[in-house]
Amino acid sequence: TMLSSRSYLHARVCLHGLAARSSSSKASHAGRCCRGRYYHSAPSHESRHGEVRPLHAVRNDGPPLWYSTPESKTDLRSLYPDEGTAKHDESDGLIHVDYNCIIGDDGETLQEGLFRLLHSVFRDGAAIVSTTPFSYQHRSEGSTSNNNNYNNTIKDAPQLIRALETMSEDDLPVSKVAKAMSGGSLSHGSLYGKTFHVRVGERDGNNIAYTSAPLAPHMDMAYYESPPGMQLLHCVSMGRAVVGGESTLIDGMAAAHRLRELRPESFETLARCPATFVKQRDGAGMTYRRPHVGLSKEGVGSSETTTTTTTTTATGDREIHAVYWSPPFEGPVCLPPEKVDRYYEAYADFECLLNGGDNGGVDGDLCRYAREYTWERKLRPGDMLVFNNQRMLHGRRGFSTPEGASFEDAQRHLVGCYTNMDDTLNSYRVLLREKGAASTSILNVGNGTNIVP
Repeated sequence: TMLSSRSYLHARVCLHGLAARSSSSKASHAGRCCRGRYYHSAPSHESRHGEVRPLHAVRNDGPPLWYSTPESKTDLRSLYPDEGTAKHDESDGLIHVDYNCIIGDDGETLQEGLFRLLHSVFRDGAAIVSTTPFSYQHRSEGSTSNNNNYNNTIKDAPQLIRALETMSEDDLPVSKVAKAMSGGSLSHGSLYGKTFHVRVGERDGNNIAYTSAPLAPHMDMAYYESPPGMQLLHCVSMGRAVVGGESTLIDGMAAAHRLRELRPESFETLARCPATFVKQRDGAGMTYRRPHVGLSKEGVGSSETTTTTTTTTATGDREIHAVYWSPPFEGPVCLPPEKVDRYYEAYADFECLLNGGDNGGVDGDLCRYAREYTWERKLRPGDMLVFNNQRMLHGRRGFSTPEGASFEDAQRHLVGCYTNMDDTLNSYRVLLREKGAASTSILNVGNGTNIVP
């Protein structure tokens, strides 16, 4: 969500330079596919799939052992017999958990609803908390929540905004859910605060997220040694006049696995060559170098089923435990000269796979991936999108409002926060242990999550 304008322009310069770095066909492809992506617009796909399915990028002979699916043993349906706490939404493919099944009337955490939320996010990469209070919906459309503590006392959007801005952190619904997930604490608040508002003009527009511009898929805060684990975004207002503004997700781990199948040399390059992630502005000076694809240590998390393409490289079929992708926050590449061209070619391959677009017929198998597997949904007031920031790359479509639209009808307003991955995993493991399932493997998260009984 947080993309600085300064780094945004740096990315544009870097990506414009791709075509000039090599005379190879892939470098030419890089210029076509990447040029201006983060400056002008994120891709706009005609074919839009409203579903997140964990089987985005598995082999024909089945998923790797480190990758969970709804049909796998990690489904654990016997552990939550009360189906009333959550439901699968056919319109968007995600599990929806009612806010009031997670947070009780007196503010206590309800364990069954919390377990359903944590299990869904760790298995699928994302989930939605529905009927969240402090959400404005036009009077003619009715209330967004059956929680009467707040919604019936907020008569209009300005009153709602004043209430949110003066409310303590502990009282914000997004903070309550996040603290329930993480055992009581929020994380990564030094740059934007423990909770933050995403709307046009926020903080004088010093971040591209505070504009109406489109955001291509990215990870937040890749310049931290330990980036946020979970991100929560509560839609408090989505005006009837807002055109566009859909939220997007793409499974970075699945996409990286697909790159390993289609372009094993590019996958190995991105798993070996460190990128430089930076955050430079007034009050911030952060730098961290790491490869774009994080792999388990040798011999850890490897699949028992392999194919010729995946075993031809030194990275083998090792578990993918994270994808670090945030082009607007990338600094100079520090690589030996002989590796630079190969790095940018691999970079262009992955960018094309994540963003799609019309590339004149070059590498169509890569560019089709984003069109087929990008989840897209216009959040409704009361929706809270919860996703794994180390797995799911998020973005949004650009949006606009017609001239003369009322304040209520023109507002697109989200409130967000982060949790630490270790704290959130701890909450999930404790709940699994209490349910007698302590030996359950927790997949798609990272090293150390495949628990030894």
